[in-house]
Amino acid sequence: MTFDFNQLKNRFQSHAVLALTIEPDRMVVHLVRPEGAPPPPLCLDISTAKLLENPVKAGAELLSALEAANLRERRCVLCLPPSWALSASADLPEVNAEDLRAYFELRAEREFSTSDLRLAHSSFFLPDGSRRATLAAIPIKRMEAVEKMLATAGCRPVSLSLALGGCCSKAEPTLHLLAQGAGPTDVIVSSGGGIASMRSLAGSATSDPAAFARELRITLGRLPEAVCQNVRRARIVGPSDSGLREILARMGFEAIEEETGEATDAAVECAGRFLRDQPVPFEFFVPEFNRWPAMLERFNTRRGRQMMAGTVALIVLPLLVFIYRSRTENNLEAEWNGMKNTVADLEDLQKKVRQFRPWFEPNPQKLQALETLISTFPERGEIWARSVQITTLSGKEEAASPGSGTLKVTVSGFTRNSANLLGLQDRLPKQPGVTALQLQQIRGNNPIQFSLSFKWGPQHE
Repeated sequence: MTFDFNQLKNRFQSHAVLALTIEPDRMVVHLVRPEGAPPPPLCLDISTAKLLENPVKAGAELLSALEAANLRERRCVLCLPPSWALSASADLPEVNAEDLRAYFELRAEREFSTSDLRLAHSSFFLPDGSRRATLAAIPIKRMEAVEKMLATAGCRPVSLSLALGGCCSKAEPTLHLLAQGAGPTDVIVSSGGGIASMRSLAGSATSDPAAFARELRITLGRLPEAVCQNVRRARIVGPSDSGLREILARMGFEAIEEETGEATDAAVECAGRFLRDQPVPFEFFVPEFNRWPAMLERFNTRRGRQMMAGTVALIVLPLLVFIYRSRTENNLEAEWNGMKNTVADLEDLQKKVRQFRPWFEPNPQKLQALETLISTFPERGEIWARSVQITTLSGKEEAASPGSGTLKVTVSGFTRNSANLLGLQDRLPKQPGVTALQLQQIRGNNPIQFSLSFKWGPQHE
């Protein structure tokens, strides 16, 4: 007898999902099912400005609209405006997922000069077979506002991505122009099974054709040369614009497709991908890993069931150990009850001895010196130590240092930039007992390797 966990999961799990699209002036909600005609969409008067200004109020309005439409489904696929995202292109190294996330974080900090971002990427292939990735970053404050709105509405996000309706459906390299009327025009280039470039241009081709054409050429010029040479098709989504079509024709695009669909189709497309267990480009949502399905699948064989039975049998041994430990603790506690009065008398006697020996130092000096050093390091980890050496001065060095028991502390470590190292140099001399601070060596650029030393002496009241 075999146990199919996936079949049981599909039987009890809902096959419907809400598709939410945030547009500059409204929010559109679809209920997406694998089969059957979907109900008409809900158009809510929740603009991006209202959402960012008061996410709790926006969530309350969304909840009221869902209850009024009798929509009980709370799992949602959310598509954010592409104009929210900062983008950059990066190489895609062959590393595991954890190292790749750290690599993209370093690239984002270098490209965008900030680390308060939520990151996602879309990989694509170049004609020569090598891989690159387009990195998208959204300020974390905007993501927190979106998550607060969903929490207020009782919605559980299962996917957070960008509204790129139909941009990944073309096999050949294609330039996609997602027009939003008076709003910005999102310029997307798809190639090699992913997104090769993404940028939002303010205004439209009608208002200033020359400036729009110049920005469009700049966007294409930033592409890898192998991709730029193969982009000969263009796709216009949104309100029809004859000026935009004329600009594309002058730039040498051979095929120009026009679609009158709205950007809300992007959320429906992403919801369909989620229901079919297909990846979504620029996925900002990191699902929690559930170990139970993988464990059940692993033991869903005859040998696996035998291993599980053996594992259950081994539970008896920890129970016996627990019983033995409990009885031992009870015996030790009874022994302590018999001697605790004597121990209390000894502690009182030691307190009286210390009262007549004020020169006695109860705390180890090296630990105090190490605590002084640790208190100057930033909490976020911009500086990290590789080695710390604490030695006691003797001979001439002890005679040249004020006080007795002077220690020498030598630290070598790394920092991401010189500003953090300068801050450490400013904080150390202000600590009590720190003297003769010397910066001995600085090497490298990012990270910067440094070595410094200082003297520390105990402070007596």
